[in-house]
Amino acid sequence: MSTHERDRPDEAGADVAATTASPAGPTLAPQGDAYRRAREQARSAVSDGLLDLADVRLAAEGPAALSMRRLANAAGCSTMVFYSAFGTKAGLLQALARREAERWIDAATTLADPDPVVWLEAVAGALRAAAAERPHHRSLLFDGDVGADAVARLRDAVLEAIDRAVPGAEDDGVAEAVWAGWVGALADGGAERFAQVQRGLGRLWAGYVARRGAAS
Repeated sequence: MSTHERDRPDEAGADVAATTASPAGPTLAPQGDAYRRAREQARSAVSDGLLDLADVRLAAEGPAALSMRRLANAAGCSTMVFYSAFGTKAGLLQALARREAERWIDAATTLADPDPVVWLEAVAGALRAAAAERPHHRSLLFDGDVGADAVARLRDAVLEAIDRAVPGAEDDGVAEAVWAGWVGALADGGAERFAQVQRGLGRLWAGYVARRGAAS
């Protein structure tokens, strides 16, 4: 083979060079992007599977089940797999709290009724049922720093839903008043207290809806 033939890039090499260079400078080859996406999808699937396991164990056994070693033994892997997925045990707990908040959001914000008063009662019932169904998850959600971000996300979703039911409810401060009553009763966990709070909130909301209707 001549020196010229040895030095000439083959067609495959030329194709790769064409895909990785541009007037603005080098860019990632499509093959690299595809590999990175596949790797991220695989990592996400592993994290979801580990979270599923922790979710089930928490519901069945309570917070004691969330030892990284116990979870790793149940999953048949090393604790390093959990640490790689969540960083720390706190990271795992926060991920569980976020997932629980999303369950509550789905339960509450997918309801619909043309009557705002009936709608609010249905949302209150959905939130109370979600809290009662998985008490260990409820405790985790309202556990200080662990669930702070998740509860903030829940609050925003509920306020948005209330404002959609009666536009202006958030600006008028009524949506926040309803949320404040709900969140305190939900954190407490008692069915009787929640029912008592909801009776007061129901009267507040019905009066507000009536006034808005009369003014329109």
